[in-house]
Amino acid sequence: MHEYVEVPEWSEEQRLDGEKDTLGLYLSGHPIARYEDELAHITGSSIADLNGTKERAVVAGLIVAIRTMQTRRGDRMAFVTLDDRTGRLELAVFADLFSASRDLLVKDTLLIVDGQLSIDEYTGGFKMRADKLYNMDQARSAFASRVVIDVDSELAKNGFVGELKQILGPATNGGCPVYLNYYNQNAAAEILLGEEWAVTPTETVIERLEDLAGEQRVHIVYS
Repeated sequence: MHEYVEVPEWSEEQRLDGEKDTLGLYLSGHPIARYEDELAHITGSSIADLNGTKERAVVAGLIVAIRTMQTRRGDRMAFVTLDDRTGRLELAVFADLFSASRDLLVKDTLLIVDGQLSIDEYTGGFKMRADKLYNMDQARSAFASRVVIDVDSELAKNGFVGELKQILGPATNGGCPVYLNYYNQNAAAEILLGEEWAVTPTETVIERLEDLAGEQRVHIVYS
């Protein structure tokens, strides 16, 4: 008789990584989909919606191709193709930024880019010169204004405060304030935790907060 071990369900990221490793493509979704709501606040525009009225833009996409070359000065630079499901954008990463951020330039990873737009005369679309590069954790730190946790009177019981301190403690080296949106049957209040509890809102921290309070009760607010 076979014995089965109960294990946690795979996260969406694990499932999509498994599909890509096994099949060579994403079958049940796209890695950027889970971040679409957040990215809309960070970028303000999809690749397909870029237009000629802006000289600068912030865009996000999955890295689908990378090509490096040597400049005349002997430095390395890269040309990166981003895909956000609405379109693709060619990105030039020049030597200084390439040297400082090359660990972010990995195929099949999400990249957020602040840069200068120009017309691509070959395709008729847009191309971009990158000025700043971010992964999702770095983009949250750069653009998020607060983390808000909805807490009702029932959730606040049974050691909630102690568990919250354990989650926030290791991450209190950032500048993103944490608010508790507390409510019960009679009243509601927004509580700002002290400056010493401001966090770096990494993926790990957000996932642990969602495990504690519930996925729909944790919100990253952008300016």
